[in-house]
Amino acid sequence: MTHIEASTTEEMIMESLSMLKRNEDVTELRILKTTKGTVSGYFDDYQKLADVVAEYDGKVPAIYFTLNPAKPDLLSRAANRVIQRAKNTTADADIECRRWLPIDFDPVRPSGISSTDEEHKAAHTMAKEVKQFLTGRGWSEPIVADSGNGVHLIKQALEALDFQFSSESVNVDRSVYNAARIWKLYGTMACKGDHTDERPHRLSQILTYPEELKEVSKEQLQALASLCPKVSKPTSKKGNMEEGFDLDSFIEQHQLDVSFIAPWQKGATKYVLSTCPWNESHTNGSAFIIHFTNGGIAAGCHHNSCSEENWQTLRKKFEPNWNPTSQNEESKKESQADILIGVGEEAEFFQNDLGDAFAAVTINGHKEVLKVKSKKFKMWLTKQFYDATKKAPTSDAMNQALGVMEMKAAFDGDEHSLQLRVAEKDGAFYYDLANEDWSVVKVEPNACHILNEPPILFTRNKNTKAQVLPDFTGDLKRLLNHVRIKNEDDQILYLTYVVTCLISTIPHAVLVFSGEKGASKSTSMRLTRQIVDPAVQDLLTMPNSLQDLALSLANNYMPSFDNLDGLSAEKSDLLCIASTGGGFSKRTLFTDDDETLLELRRCVGLTGINVVVTRADLIDRSIIIELDRIPEDERKEERDVWESFEKDRASIVGGALQALANAMAIYPNVKLDKLPRMADFTRWGYAIAEVLGYDGERFLQAYRKNLNQSNEEAISSHPVAATVVALMKDKQKWSGSVASLLGELERVAEQEKINTKVKTFPKAAHILSRRLKEVKSNLEDVGITFDIRHAGDSKKVSIQKSGNKVVPIRPQKGTLKRTGTDSNEVTDIELSEGYDEFAGW
Repeated sequence: MTHIEASTTEEMIMESLSMLKRNEDVTELRILKTTKGTVSGYFDDYQKLADVVAEYDGKVPAIYFTLNPAKPDLLSRAANRVIQRAKNTTADADIECRRWLPIDFDPVRPSGISSTDEEHKAAHTMAKEVKQFLTGRGWSEPIVADSGNGVHLIKQALEALDFQFSSESVNVDRSVYNAARIWKLYGTMACKGDHTDERPHRLSQILTYPEELKEVSKEQLQALASLCPKVSKPTSKKGNMEEGFDLDSFIEQHQLDVSFIAPWQKGATKYVLSTCPWNESHTNGSAFIIHFTNGGIAAGCHHNSCSEENWQTLRKKFEPNWNPTSQNEESKKESQADILIGVGEEAEFFQNDLGDAFAAVTINGHKEVLKVKSKKFKMWLTKQFYDATKKAPTSDAMNQALGVMEMKAAFDGDEHSLQLRVAEKDGAFYYDLANEDWSVVKVEPNACHILNEPPILFTRNKNTKAQVLPDFTGDLKRLLNHVRIKNEDDQILYLTYVVTCLISTIPHAVLVFSGEKGASKSTSMRLTRQIVDPAVQDLLTMPNSLQDLALSLANNYMPSFDNLDGLSAEKSDLLCIASTGGGFSKRTLFTDDDETLLELRRCVGLTGINVVVTRADLIDRSIIIELDRIPEDERKEERDVWESFEKDRASIVGGALQALANAMAIYPNVKLDKLPRMADFTRWGYAIAEVLGYDGERFLQAYRKNLNQSNEEAISSHPVAATVVALMKDKQKWSGSVASLLGELERVAEQEKINTKVKTFPKAAHILSRRLKEVKSNLEDVGITFDIRHAGDSKKVSIQKSGNKVVPIRPQKGTLKRTGTDSNEVTDIELSEGYDEFAGW
């Protein structure tokens, strides 16, 4: 056994990491509760890690690192450096392998302060006891370290140690079982609370290190885990409710040999017995009694020979005439809420990454994931209650029980990131068929499989509709027989777009169908949604409020808004967030300060006679496809359209999923020199086009062409951009003050018949500067650049044209005629009315 000599902080950090890490292991350094939020970074250069730690050591309560190695890809978050207010830290799925089983002995004390010398010593004493216990069971010598407040020696193994050893003064921490657990960085100071003589700050350090580290076997872990008592909270049906029973007197009267008494889970009290009352040869603390807060009592022994023993057999052993059925019937009555909680134990409670409570329940032989507050979960719980009692629960009892179940999900359950329709886990994509069996498609490189017992990945809502069983030998291109897109470039873009919708982890392009009446825009969007995300209500009306729009986006994987005339700036910005991914916060109903978070990354669809997206940010994220009017001799009845589509649907869906699987196999080798704003979509689109039989370069050309056309649309619909293009039509350069540019643009606009009465045309020089910045990237794409600088008392703007690719001016879109309050007054109104009010200009 090697004892670690004290040295400088840097040397101690380097030495401890050399013991706990292997060469090139990636570890996260995390510092909580700093003045600038959570500080986090990923390191495979431990010297740089030690240099960063030196800046924080002694100035923060504690410095942590991930004990198990993180996946190398996480270096790209912050490579060998730290970032402040970090939003992403290491999750269990980010751990490459589990190498350590940490055991944390935590002295019982108020939170946020350091331990006293006595508390610190008590932790050391228990650590030695556990070390002796484990080595006696064949475990190798552990690394022993001092966290500064306790001593550091997969879930049930820790619970077993907690039950065997935790006392009123020191607890074995049961919460450190997860693979991504952060751990005190040895060599740094533990600085919880103020440094006082009674509760001093201490150095965390490795105390001893074994000459040889040996792996703990699975069998050893299972043997340890088996020592944790598996007892349910007693109910009257089990006959072990003992309200008012004096357990301490019973133990004293019958001289039961209690090793120690300590708190246990959920407020219960455990009595660990030195000698088993059923078999005196069991003297290793295997027997126990547990007293629950509701008066229930459980007892047992870990040994197989005592597997049938319980509280009733213990009571009978010492009181042969005791008859549980003679107890007061009133005392054994349970409330309806208690019964609901009892029958609900069949469910697995957990929360999603936004803190919402869910339950996984078995229905008709398969597992379903239901929101605890959902109508279906209440119906399931009502059925469980009725099956047990042949009665109906009251609404008060149901609400009380649901409150307890939400608590279980929040504090006792795991966390699962739930998705609508598509998800990613461990390098594979999953597609929820949303059928009654809750089966999903697992998509891996070159292969698709249907899983009938999938991992917990999905949630559903009222608008979710089942998908057909896909035919993986099918052909996605059959979709073009039903959605009339004549331009081949647009066909390529459309089919690749459909496949990218099956990837949950990338920003998604916004699909826009435009065209005159009779172009089948609505039907085409409905058909598209039936392939990606079938819904009960497949086309939606654009809500009036931002909050309602956010809810529509959150509740639909492919929210499709039909027959739009235009979009306000606020709604356009929210659709941008939904396209690339982001969050929307709103106040929880009936509360003053609770916040509901909506996580958005969606495949948005829009239809309109005109191109309804006009703001540059949204246009950059859009694929705009103009549909032609269907001739009368080619029109079909609605029933015939859908009958024909349903015949091909399984083939189309299966073809799309198989195309994704094939694209996954070649995607890692796709390297593109230049990427537009939607970089992930572009790279995946290239791979998908290749497997669909189109050349990847052809896809890039089609996408560039679409972006250029969209950019032209953005310029034409933006009065400032359109006027700047007209100004530079016959010029290479222009320079002057921003105020003089505004006058020049007003002159050109009048000459070119560009409407300056819309709200988006600036009325002052400072507003013009902002309007120019809105379309800077769009103007650059057509060869016009500008620079605005301070020049004394005013701002000077310089405009320059490069090349001859400036687009011609087309009539402005996005305006309509509307009669004012005076029936004789006609006013030009921009469709994105409300922009100025939102921005405050």
